[in-house]
Amino acid sequence: MIVTAKPTIAALAVVPTASGQVVFVRQQRGPYAGWLLLPGGKVEFGESAQDAARRETVEEAGFEVGELTPTGVYEIRAEDGSYHFVMFAFRAGTATRVTAGGHHVDGVLQASVDEVQPHPTVMRILNDADVARYPARDIEVGLRRDGILMRGHLTAAASALV
Repeated sequence: MIVTAKPTIAALAVVPTASGQVVFVRQQRGPYAGWLLLPGGKVEFGESAQDAARRETVEEAGFEVGELTPTGVYEIRAEDGSYHFVMFAFRAGTATRVTAGGHHVDGVLQASVDEVQPHPTVMRILNDADVARYPARDIEVGLRRDGILMRGHLTAAASALV
């Protein structure tokens, strides 16, 4: 078992397209290698979470995004202690394809959420961003299967309870 010294702060963007699809990337490395994820990654020193989401969306998916609206903050940990992320999620208002993308990913895919089975953490984030309606049971089964503890903070769903 590898125990991380501290959480990794990261950010991602939910990028809906004009045709109603969402931009996904197939992760090349890390604990979710091979899965469809949303473009995102580590927040660099001195960079805001929003700027990190913008940068990673260009690097990984090849899209420049306009306005980014926060949709949630998530604590995502492996039960075995091998990783711990604090993930800031944003929804893009507009997006323009500028490059092929592909930085640290095996591919970029634009698809309807009904056509793909992304990683269970992504399913939860898409639901909270009001882009998808994946069944809560499917998400929980997937998280449990993969040994992932995920807690949403400051999500639209959590805000409605306050």
